[in-house]
Amino acid sequence: MPGMTVTVRLSGVLAQRLGSRRPIELTGAPTVEDVVAEVGRLAALDADALRGLAVVADGSFLRRDRPVADGEELDVLVPVAGG
Repeated sequence: MPGMTVTVRLSGVLAQRLGSRRPIELTGAPTVEDVVAEVGRLAALDADALRGLAVVADGSFLRRDRPVADGEELDVLVPVAGG
């Protein structure tokens, strides 16, 4: 199956490890979960850290099972705690 490219905008530890903006190559019929998995692989995150990531497009949080389209831009957010 032909590949596709999705651009992710990153913050926090993800931006430190991968840069603030990065193209992600995917194959098949990828979903948001596939994007998260690839970002996690590239950033060497463990499974617990991946569960905490949120993905946003056009101001809306996306479900992990949502398909992604070639050329789409997504924000991958790292949760922030504070007090």
